[in-house]
Amino acid sequence: MKKVAILLVLLICNQIFAQVNLTDTSGWTVGTGSSGGFNGYGPVIENERVMGTDPFGNSSVLWMSKPSGDAGPDGGIYGNFLTIDPNETYRFSVWMKKTGSNSGTSYFGLFTEDASGNDTTMRFDGTINTNPYFWAGDLPQLDKWYLLVGYMHPNSYSGPTLAAAYDPVTENVVSSMAMTDYKFAQGSTIMMLRSILFGVNTATDRQYYWGPTLYVVNGQEPTISELINPGGSPGSGQTVWNTSGNDINYTAGHVGIGTSTIPNGYHLAVDGKVISEEVKVLLSEDWADYVFAEGYDLPKLEEVEKHIKEKGHLINIPSAAEVKADGIELGEMNRLLLEKIEELTLYIIDLEKKNRRVFELEERMENIEQLLKK
Repeated sequence: MKKVAILLVLLICNQIFAQVNLTDTSGWTVGTGSSGGFNGYGPVIENERVMGTDPFGNSSVLWMSKPSGDAGPDGGIYGNFLTIDPNETYRFSVWMKKTGSNSGTSYFGLFTEDASGNDTTMRFDGTINTNPYFWAGDLPQLDKWYLLVGYMHPNSYSGPTLAAAYDPVTENVVSSMAMTDYKFAQGSTIMMLRSILFGVNTATDRQYYWGPTLYVVNGQEPTISELINPGGSPGSGQTVWNTSGNDINYTAGHVGIGTSTIPNGYHLAVDGKVISEEVKVLLSEDWADYVFAEGYDLPKLEEVEKHIKEKGHLINIPSAAEVKADGIELGEMNRLLLEKIEELTLYIIDLEKKNRRVFELEERMENIEQLLKK
């Protein structure tokens, strides 16, 4: 069945990314300025999207801060404001990498506002922060990706700070990067993610951003481990998944869902039910219209009857025992069923011709009888 690739993507995305990421980078295109629902921070020329290597070794569109060396705003991402529920906990994340030097300061933060546009990002001590960042500073190592994670909590939250930066190779928290969480002040209605670079005086420096996410923390969001290393082994820093925007594909091997046994020749095995609105099958063999082709060897009905008596099923159709042991291939079975329908159509056409001849003979006999009576 050739629908395997689509089913694979749908099933795996459903498992790994069961909740929708509230930010969407599928609209990022190579170029300068703002793009795909994200606004650039600072001058247009200092915000550029380029093709580069993402944290998983794949070629992806990266947002790049391109400083001019004026020690002012140096590019970065500002997401759109999103309507939120202040009674929920939200988790922010972004991948960040800097090259060149440690000139300037890297930032990862947010904005939260009420319906009147007032700042409503509250520190744990109850004061409002009008310029809130989960973290600001220098990444520990140049030319290396780090995953930065921050949390926005309900006003009633009284737990610890959960924000942290992660090393993708070890999957450990980077202890040198002290981070903080925030809470919603009363009346919070909208929120946005941002991550920027500021104060660089070296025009050759670059800072890259990839994969920003914003999830409601409700148990359906991907785990930190899955964000760091989806599909790979812990601490490997590798992944078997290839991503491009919101698309994901897998080419490293075979997948079993509900089973670890995958028959030879198959890419996907599911032990359980699969539901889909539509399934399309592409056949490598000819469709059954060959039955109507000149010279097709249509079995005689006597042969069909004999085969049924001896085998218990139609010619070319698998037996019940074979189906129980090996299952059926949807495309092939539909071809065989159509073959039988088309053969049956030919039998009906032939029977109709014979019936017409019989009817004509009956008419002639009736005419003869009338003549004899006269």
